[in-house]
Amino acid sequence: MNKKPVRIYMTLTGFFFLFFVVACAQHARFISPKVELLNLNVRDVTLSHINYQARVRLYNPNLQSLHVNFMEYSLFVNGINLVNGAEQVDEKIGPHEEAAIPVKLSGSVFNVIRLVSSMQKAKDVDFELKGTVSGTDTNGQTFSLPFAEKGKLDLSALYPGL
Repeated sequence: MNKKPVRIYMTLTGFFFLFFVVACAQHARFISPKVELLNLNVRDVTLSHINYQARVRLYNPNLQSLHVNFMEYSLFVNGINLVNGAEQVDEKIGPHEEAAIPVKLSGSVFNVIRLVSSMQKAKDVDFELKGTVSGTDTNGQTFSLPFAEKGKLDLSALYPGL
């Protein structure tokens, strides 16, 4: 019996399995960060846009440091895209540590008017902050991780007696 084809088949199967394991390990290497909007302040208003200054808390749940180079994000309130932004940043966040990152956002005046009209008698509003964080790890490997945070804002705290 010829054992050479069996040996080639086993070798190829081994290489395929090794490649598959390494490829899967690369994709599951990082856990997406936890993101929280700390504040949102109006910087200036034009006829068509409102520019905001905000601070975002970014928590690194991974076992190694992440060097964040770029963030892009969107804030939706009651399903309306209120603000968008993209920011070059230079922030090193250690394992299980967090950083407060200042960001600039821009939104349409029209969307703010739509939001205010949808909130006339609302007691709370839904919000969603989502985006992507990109950078390098301690080994110089690049990463791009999505994040999303959803919740409700209680408007009765803003308007007592509502």
